[in-house]
Amino acid sequence: MFLKCPDGKYKVGKLNYDTRNKPTLPVDFTEKIDFTVAGSNYNTGYRVEKYEFSKKSVSGRNFGEADIVILRLADVYLMRAEAKLRKSGDAASALADVNTVRAARTVTAPPPPLTTMNLDLLLRERGFELYWEDLRRTDLIRFGKYEGTWTEKTNTDVKKRIFPIPQTAIDGASNLPGYLKQNDSY
Repeated sequence: MFLKCPDGKYKVGKLNYDTRNKPTLPVDFTEKIDFTVAGSNYNTGYRVEKYEFSKKSVSGRNFGEADIVILRLADVYLMRAEAKLRKSGDAASALADVNTVRAARTVTAPPPPLTTMNLDLLLRERGFELYWEDLRRTDLIRFGKYEGTWTEKTNTDVKKRIFPIPQTAIDGASNLPGYLKQNDSY
């Protein structure tokens, strides 16, 4: 339940997470992030507030002011910074692009400008800026970091960059045996 306060902000009342196959669970907003299977219930953990509800909303659940993200200017700046670093080694121009993106963050006060730039810092900045925008996997592959291990990801096989072809697609592709072959390692 969302209550609109006199200052225009929202107060979140008690919420329950309804599931089809589990009893209703109370939502527990915490800063603890638990990526284990047991800790992955939707009723626990930190809530991402990247695209907050509109201040014009009467319930806090509608009238979003954020457009659907197709391509963000910040991503264009970060792509250009990456191209400058990779193609010509122009770290100074890449640094300027990254600091332009950092200066535009207005949640509270923008972070201080960086004084140096390299590919590891650029990947970190892409993670900060493009959080929850479904680009991280591609970025990690491009920066050569995807085969690392983190949280519960332990597989370092390069062949796992490619997903398996669903068996229904293989079966329906043709009546010729072997017409569509499964990707290696699946």
